[in-house]
Amino acid sequence: MNTLNGTAGGGEILQQGGQNLPKADNINEALIQQLNMIPVIQVLAAFLLVILAIILIFRIKEIKTPFKGKGINSTLNRMEIIRRRDEKILKQNKMIAAVTKIIEKSPFKLAKSNEDYWQYNIDRAGIKIPGGARLFRAKEFNALIKATIIILSVVGVFITIFINSLAGVLLIVSSLLLGNTLPMMYLRTIVKAKDDEIKLNFSDFYLMLHYVLIASANTPLEGIMKSYAKTTSSEEMIKLVDTCVHYIDTYGEYGATRYIARQYREIPEIGKLMRLIRQANDGGDVKAELIGFRQELLNAKKYEIEKRMNKLIARARASFNLLLPILVQAVISAMAIYISDLGIATSLFSAGI
Repeated sequence: MNTLNGTAGGGEILQQGGQNLPKADNINEALIQQLNMIPVIQVLAAFLLVILAIILIFRIKEIKTPFKGKGINSTLNRMEIIRRRDEKILKQNKMIAAVTKIIEKSPFKLAKSNEDYWQYNIDRAGIKIPGGARLFRAKEFNALIKATIIILSVVGVFITIFINSLAGVLLIVSSLLLGNTLPMMYLRTIVKAKDDEIKLNFSDFYLMLHYVLIASANTPLEGIMKSYAKTTSSEEMIKLVDTCVHYIDTYGEYGATRYIARQYREIPEIGKLMRLIRQANDGGDVKAELIGFRQELLNAKKYEIEKRMNKLIARARASFNLLLPILVQAVISAMAIYISDLGIATSLFSAGI
């Protein structure tokens, strides 16, 4: 090694260069882990290839696996269940059609003057035939009611003649009264509950349409109605939007108003809105009426909120009045126990003195 003229020897060069090499701690550990996973990935890939090859061989040779038979049996069982259900529904519908045909040829058929009213209530209540394929027709619904009344009356006559006259007459009279009143009462209860739900939420529905109608910008109302349906949790309001969209798609915005108003004929708010939409499409100036209608709906909603609040307050007061005697009795009982204990303690203290 030459050190006389200031030059470094080979050992010194190697020693100096070794100090600049990266240390083992600085090596990328993540890269090392990925490299270590390569054999595992290769094994998994080979395993998947073997499984695919076995599946292909089974398919080509048409070899049945133990699971194939179970899957086929399960599918066949489901198909059999569906077939039996469909057969049952078909039998029920055929029976309804036969009963309707008989009743409509008898004096018990539904009067023409009542058919529209019955159909309206059935549609609004959503009463469907077995299987749920469609809604009941008014004549079918009436036929089932009248057939039930006739059967119960025949049973009542049999009881009157052979068992007990009073029980038989009672069965005949009750079947006639209930059969002619209870079904319509049931329908009207459902319809009223649905109408009340729509009236309660209608103001929110209208407020989304109000400014579009005021602006007279010819903006399609269908899109706004669909947007409202995404914001509400009321099933009846969603059904209302679906009905409106259906009629608008079928008859156009102007023509749909008459069908929508007819579908919800017992809700005056819907009838008024449809009239205003029709007048706006005719080019009429309905801004003042729209503003007044908006204020009317807001006042009705405010009144409804106040009414519900007053009901809650009345219930709270009634609950408090019921609990007050119990609380007073509990306080008196506690005081009596405390006073008696205090009297015993006083007597003992006096005796000790």
